[in-house]
Amino acid sequence: MTSKPLKTLNDLLHQNWPVRKAKSIRNRLVEGSFRSQGVAEGRGFAAHLQSTGSRNFCFSIAFNTPWVIDVLTRAWQLHASGMTLVVIDNSSRQPARKIIEDICRARGVAYFGLPRNRETNPNRSHGIAMNWTFHNIVRHLKPELFGFLDHDCFPVAAVDITKAMEAKVAYGSRWLAKRGLEGWFLWAGLCFFRFSSVEGLDMDFTPRFERGMDTGGGNWPLLYRQLDPGDVATVDRKAVSLQLDGVQADYRMLGDIFFHVRGASHRKSIDTKRYRRLMSDHLWETYLGGGEGRFVDDV
Repeated sequence: MTSKPLKTLNDLLHQNWPVRKAKSIRNRLVEGSFRSQGVAEGRGFAAHLQSTGSRNFCFSIAFNTPWVIDVLTRAWQLHASGMTLVVIDNSSRQPARKIIEDICRARGVAYFGLPRNRETNPNRSHGIAMNWTFHNIVRHLKPELFGFLDHDCFPVAAVDITKAMEAKVAYGSRWLAKRGLEGWFLWAGLCFFRFSSVEGLDMDFTPRFERGMDTGGGNWPLLYRQLDPGDVATVDRKAVSLQLDGVQADYRMLGDIFFHVRGASHRKSIDTKRYRRLMSDHLWETYLGGGEGRFVDDV
């Protein structure tokens, strides 16, 4: 845990203009370098997705947690319709990539492994993985609808995002910038778009911490600022706690449809085998019909 003096120093550095400028240049260089890798492979994968005949795609950025992808892909099979799920693997661990790819293959879910992502900040790593997906896959795919769902955000009730987006430009969980700052953004873990409305934009899903916005905030000046509230279908969210065999589990429900574990790849409270096992068992027993079809038993 970061001490209060260190956090205060870090906040002051973020507010320092030369420091922010230097960080911004560094971040642009890292993002640009990453986006330039694997371009031909991305175009080829887009052609593969086009060949499926689907016009609507949900991309999920995986990161080092096969048990989460096991839950997500099964939940999508059971509860989602109207949109094709695609797993984009941003994992830093090769063994995790292998298991995730095997799960996707077994469930008939399209899988693509990203180039090595050298960004260490989890928010920025996620954001530049989303940018890579948009610019190197979605732009060539030219779908009708597309969007992103967090790998640990699972549909637990019937959902058809295409119907929710009828006559809408975007759909998702809307977050305001921190108090005192202008702007809002759709949370990167649940955001969908009509491609024709964003085709000409240089979409940017990276955070804008200096503007009080997390991953996805980069699209505020590009898209969200211009949107009429009526163009966006939003889902509410609520924090929920439950007891799992004496262990408190905190999660979030979005629109009474999506169960969000929150931070499955990096949050310390879930970084114990017992917690992961309890949460995984709860999800399978409560929403996925028990353990039938479960691939990852050792979480």
